[in-house]
Amino acid sequence: MITANPTPATAIPNNNLNAIGRCQLCGSTRLTAHVKFERNIGMLVLRQTRRLQASLCKTCVGSQQYWDFQLKNLLLGPWGMISLVITPIYLVTNTVSYATARRELANAVE
Repeated sequence: MITANPTPATAIPNNNLNAIGRCQLCGSTRLTAHVKFERNIGMLVLRQTRRLQASLCKTCVGSQQYWDFQLKNLLLGPWGMISLVITPIYLVTNTVSYATARRELANAVE
């Protein structure tokens, strides 16, 4: 007679929050957080959109990417009809993504 195991095996949750991994920008193995930054460049009739969606370490999130995307959004973003609406949305979503990543990486060792 075959009996089932009375205690089911507990599954390890697949949670990428505060995962140690390779930073996709600098390549170092550290605590990383998933971020998504977007940039809009308005050109009166046309527009260009750039997106960075990656797992980054604390150094790469704060010192390089966030400020680069925000500065280009502020200076080059609102120069078109659609861009006038899209740029403020990107500024807010970038800030939310940055704040979330910084909170996740608050205890990260550099």
